[in-house]
Amino acid sequence: MQGDIVLGGLMMVHEREDKLICGKIMPQGGIQALECMLYTIDWINKQKDFLPGITLGAYILDDCDKDTYGLEQAVDFIKGTSYSH
Repeated sequence: MQGDIVLGGLMMVHEREDKLICGKIMPQGGIQALECMLYTIDWINKQKDFLPGITLGAYILDDCDKDTYGLEQAVDFIKGTSYSH
């Protein structure tokens, strides 16, 4: 999601899988957190007096419930290698 200020999110959208990077979608945990973040950013951006002239954006990555994969995703985001405006 584009914005003047981009918030990063690392969420557990998919289940852990031993043979693949990610398993099935986790509707009760990860999807709810993802939707909550996107809804909140949309709500903030619609407020005229909250951040006048500034929009928030989001760049959300999936850690697939794996610490090592999540760390790799976070480092790529921090270095700027996984995000292009």
